[in-house]
Amino acid sequence: MEVTRLSTILGAAGLLLTLGGLGLPLLAPEAETSASILVGIGTLGLLGYVGIHCRGLVSGSQKRSTRLGTHSLLAIILAGLAVGFTNFLAAKHAPEWDFSETKNFTLSRQTYQVLRALPREVAIKVFTREGSPGYGAYKDLLLTYAKESPRLTVEFIDPERHPDKAKTYQVTRIDTAVIESGAQHIYLQRASEADVTNALLRVTRDIKKTIAFTTGHSEKSLSDTESPGLSRAADALTKQGYAIETVDWNNLRASTASLLVIPSPAQPLLNEDVDRITQFLRKGGHLLIMSDPSSKGSLDPLLAPWGIQLGTGILADEQDRLGRGSPTALMVRTFTTHDITEDFTTPIIFPVSRAVTFDATQGKAWDFVSLAQTSPKSWEETDLTQAEPVFNEGQDLKGPFTVAASLTSKRVREDGKPESAIIIIGNAAFATNGWLTYPGNTDFFLKAMAWLAQEEALVSLTPKEPAFHPFVPNQSQEQALVFFQVLFLPLLTLFVGLSVWKRRRSL
Repeated sequence: MEVTRLSTILGAAGLLLTLGGLGLPLLAPEAETSASILVGIGTLGLLGYVGIHCRGLVSGSQKRSTRLGTHSLLAIILAGLAVGFTNFLAAKHAPEWDFSETKNFTLSRQTYQVLRALPREVAIKVFTREGSPGYGAYKDLLLTYAKESPRLTVEFIDPERHPDKAKTYQVTRIDTAVIESGAQHIYLQRASEADVTNALLRVTRDIKKTIAFTTGHSEKSLSDTESPGLSRAADALTKQGYAIETVDWNNLRASTASLLVIPSPAQPLLNEDVDRITQFLRKGGHLLIMSDPSSKGSLDPLLAPWGIQLGTGILADEQDRLGRGSPTALMVRTFTTHDITEDFTTPIIFPVSRAVTFDATQGKAWDFVSLAQTSPKSWEETDLTQAEPVFNEGQDLKGPFTVAASLTSKRVREDGKPESAIIIIGNAAFATNGWLTYPGNTDFFLKAMAWLAQEEALVSLTPKEPAFHPFVPNQSQEQALVFFQVLFLPLLTLFVGLSVWKRRRSL
């Protein structure tokens, strides 16, 4: 009787110690040694219980009910193994589908092109830990990147467990990603496809192209952080991997930039300025001209020899306009076939714009392509004294009108590319701080710059706004969920099963 009572206590203690040892790491990850000791002692207790009742177990195994129970147990074990093996194969080799509303887990076409064209090895080290705010977003995004290119490796590092690595990379903030290739390093603070893709482009290029913005004729300023300024445009170009600088018209010949931007000068250009631009183009330079209607005729001496003329009125459009606002706030939706506007479906918002027209007789040395146009219901408003523009038959010119166009030189280089290229846009406000935040404006501006800089690989990706808000548990919640699902529910099921079995056996 004493032996039976002792064996029961030994078996119960062994079971409790084993379960406690298995559950302890979930509550206290640092107590791995103590958990191993508890599991070892518990296992010895269970083995002692089995040893004491060994004779009874052997004799009981010869009973019919025992054999049936054993067969049932084996069937359950085999079924569990089959389910586990199926889940293992599914996790390793199953195809993946993205059914989210915004395709939040699918990379864009431009990103796939960048990944397949990586010129060298790139390593991404994410300093984060499970349970931190950015861990899930980084993991979902970067593991998708790693699957698409053998030259890309992703490593997740816990800065608390590996402070030496965090110190080496000078990481002082959780959820920081370091993208490195060769001597180039880029630091990211959030999991964004646009940021990651452009960082890949930046770290795999050792030479940056320089973009110069002209100053000296009251142009829009890169240093201006207010709504009319271009500080956001400069920041966007920097993230694309360009070197940005300003250049005075008097020092234009000394500039080494291959791409020049004229951001809507308010003062007329001098003959010397026109000569400087002409020399710049003859050397193979590329040019972006943005001109607001308020700049009036300041660019006419420069544009006229190319056959380009900017309209004297303001364009209005009853069909494609921004909401219920003024018809002069254009929402341009019509694009022509060009490398810049290929697959372009997002509208561009031009707060105020004027038409861009081309005289083929005057511009014989250039090929003209219209990039963006207003709708057929648009018109050119010439009476600027009216508070609300109204189309006047016989007085106002009917659309559609070109608001952005490209000029490419008919003279080609040895590689077959045009000697020089120009983009003229009848509006500059779309690229300012107040309007560049619109996805279509950002895409069009950056794609136009990439085309002019002959950096077609650089892309502009619109951030995807998730259509859902998943529950991301913190560390304590995650441990509670694991303990409930892995330990409590199976033990409850086992207890209920044993109770039912014992009750049926007593009948």
